[in-house]
Amino acid sequence: MRRRQTGFTLVEVLVATAVLGLALTVFITGGTQYAGHAHYIQEKTLAQWVARNRMVEYDTDPQWPDTGRDDGTVEMGGREWEWQSEVEETQDPVVRRVDIQVFPIDADTGDAADSPLTTLSGFLTQPAGGTGTTTTTQ
Repeated sequence: MRRRQTGFTLVEVLVATAVLGLALTVFITGGTQYAGHAHYIQEKTLAQWVARNRMVEYDTDPQWPDTGRDDGTVEMGGREWEWQSEVEETQDPVVRRVDIQVFPIDADTGDAADSPLTTLSGFLTQPAGGTGTTTTTQ
């Protein structure tokens, strides 16, 4: 009587290896995408902080901001950011609209990105012997 052999055939081992390889590829791709999204969220958060800090500077400045454009750079979170703001008059003479855009600066080239990472819009009321109040929207 012949004994039946137990174990895996070469074909079964190859199929199992192929399935394992595909599964690991999916997991690695998912992990890479997750890391990319986490980095984007971190940068977006820092850019929003830069914009909000700039808006607070407008709000706490005792001088009524002039209409027009302004820009500058600031460090936040261990990297440089460029901000651009535009102050516009509104239909109400004691209210001004402020739009602030924030761009990440490339550490290698020192150039700002072409498109803003975040934009913050808000309204400042004219100070009456003190600081104005701010309403912001994103």
